[in-house]
Amino acid sequence: MIAKVASCAVVGLDALPIGVEIDVANGLPAMIVVGLPDKAVQESRERVRSAIVSTGVMLPAKRIVVNLAPADLPKAGPAYDLPIAVGILAGLGVVPPVEPDWLFLGELALDGELRHTTGVLPMVILARDQGYKKVFLPAVNAPEASLIQGVEIMGLESLEQLIHYLHGGESINPLPGADFASLQEKQTYEHDMSWVKGQEQVKRVLEIAVAGGHNLSLIHISEPTRPY
Repeated sequence: MIAKVASCAVVGLDALPIGVEIDVANGLPAMIVVGLPDKAVQESRERVRSAIVSTGVMLPAKRIVVNLAPADLPKAGPAYDLPIAVGILAGLGVVPPVEPDWLFLGELALDGELRHTTGVLPMVILARDQGYKKVFLPAVNAPEASLIQGVEIMGLESLEQLIHYLHGGESINPLPGADFASLQEKQTYEHDMSWVKGQEQVKRVLEIAVAGGHNLSLIHISEPTRPY
């Protein structure tokens, strides 16, 4: 059975939609992740496996293939733990299929607890702009995500809590939208380099220039066109 769960990736300061596809079939027991995953995404296999077992669900001896689409976009970070876990549970029939307008993101601990995940704001902005109704994410990230209006923020403490919710046995109240005025009491910045994923060399040059008070000029050189 193939299950599909919506998630997203952060590229620079923007987020892009990611489709998490799970195929649970007969074959040699294994969990394979494809779709240009980095080391952190590959390691999600062990985090997800342990988190699911901690909820009391025994994984059968099946071949589980996880595809992160689009396949040509590199995937990085642990934010895919939750959508992968939900897709596996749906593929096994443990939970009903999730709605296509629900978006999932978050890192899982081995005991199924959801941990703080970076890059939440651009992901929630994407969810709002793409018409998603609910975003399921770690409860610790919920106050930050609630700054974005127009989408329901569902803060989760654990994977087990989400399983109960999907079965209708537990209600999760969306977090009320936060007021930006509450942030004006402390110093804020329009941009923060910690939001930028990748570009490590450029960020290091910027840090060195700021620390030493040096001048800096960044020039983007496009590839010249060939004359014909």
